[in-house]
Amino acid sequence: MSIRPHHVAAWRDALQQQGLANNSIVRKITALRSLFSYLQTYGYTGANPAHSKFVDTPPVPRDGKTIGLSPTECRQLLDAPDPATPAGIRDRAILATLAFSACRVGELARMRVGDLKTTSGHHVVEVHGKGGKERRVPLHPEAVERLEAWIDAAGIRGDTAGPLFRAVATARGLGRDGFLTDPLTRRGIQYLVKRYARSIGLDPAVTVHSFRVTALTTAREQGVDIVDLQDFAGHADPRTTLTYIRNRDRLSKSPAYVLRY
Repeated sequence: MSIRPHHVAAWRDALQQQGLANNSIVRKITALRSLFSYLQTYGYTGANPAHSKFVDTPPVPRDGKTIGLSPTECRQLLDAPDPATPAGIRDRAILATLAFSACRVGELARMRVGDLKTTSGHHVVEVHGKGGKERRVPLHPEAVERLEAWIDAAGIRGDTAGPLFRAVATARGLGRDGFLTDPLTRRGIQYLVKRYARSIGLDPAVTVHSFRVTALTTAREQGVDIVDLQDFAGHADPRTTLTYIRNRDRLSKSPAYVLRY
C-alpha cells in the first residue's frame, strides 16, 4: 500500500493522542519527510506524503519550555549553599559546574574525579555526553575554585576512577561523617537544585536544565558565535542550540511596556 498524506496526518494525530510532545512529533515527521526526499533522489517518482504542503505539523514555540535565570538569579542560586558544611561545599561545586559548563544532569552524575584535567594552561572537564560522545569543556575560575574546595573537603583527590559528586553518608550529618562511594543520582541532583531554588524564592519551575538554558543564553548575549555554543553544549545540530536561547532583550523591549490608555 502506498503512503498518502492522510496516512501521515493520521499518524501525527495518533502520536498526539499518545501524549507525545509537539517537539517530538515534529522531529518524527521531519525524519519521515527526509526519508522520502532521499528516496526521490534515488528514483522514487511519487510525491512526498509528509511534505509541509500536505501535512501540518503541531506548533512548536520558538523558545523551549525550560525557564532561564537572570544573571542576578543565577548568582543567588550559586551562593545559596552553606559553605560551612561539607555538603554545602559539595553543592556549591555542583551548582558552579552546572552554571559554567552547561552540562546535562546525566553528564554531571557521570563525572569522575579523573575527568578534571589541565591542558595547555586551561582547567577542563571531560564531559561524557549522549550516545557515547565526549567533549572537553574549559572551566571558569570560580568553578575550578569550588571544585578544588570540594575535592579537598571530601578527600577524594586520589580516587580518579571514583565519582566526582557523592551522596552524604547520613542526611543529618551534612557530610561531616563522610560521603558514600556511590555517585549522586540524577534524581538527587534534581532535588538538590529544586531545594535551593525554593529556599531563595525562585520560580518553582526552575530545574537543573535551567542552568543549561541560562549559560547558553548569557553566552549568546555576550556575542559568542552559535557554532561555538553548539560545540559547548554538545549538540549535533545548531538548530537545537537555538531552542535553548531565551531572548531576554526581546521581552524587555516588548510593546506591552509602552502602551498607555
